[in-house]
Amino acid sequence: MDNQDFKAVDSFDDIEIYKRSAFMNKIAASAMQEEKEKNCRLGIPSAFMQNGKIYFYLPDGTITDKEPWDDFPIKDSLKNEVLRRNPPNKNI
Repeated sequence: MDNQDFKAVDSFDDIEIYKRSAFMNKIAASAMQEEKEKNCRLGIPSAFMQNGKIYFYLPDGTITDKEPWDDFPIKDSLKNEVLRRNPPNKNI
């Protein structure tokens, strides 16, 4: 899916669309924050996407675009689990 799949609009007539969207965004943001904190406690990086580029938030607070897996003593299965639980997300 790319931006061509969406139609830009100035506003919606139904305020419920805004309310539902705000509610869903709040839930998603909360879930992402919980996972980020959990990864930090476990000492593993979190992946996110911004402007089409993948970044990693490291447990020490550093943000980098370099894949950190070689710098962390984790196995490939854990790496795959981290990426499965934290797919790159444009909303962070």
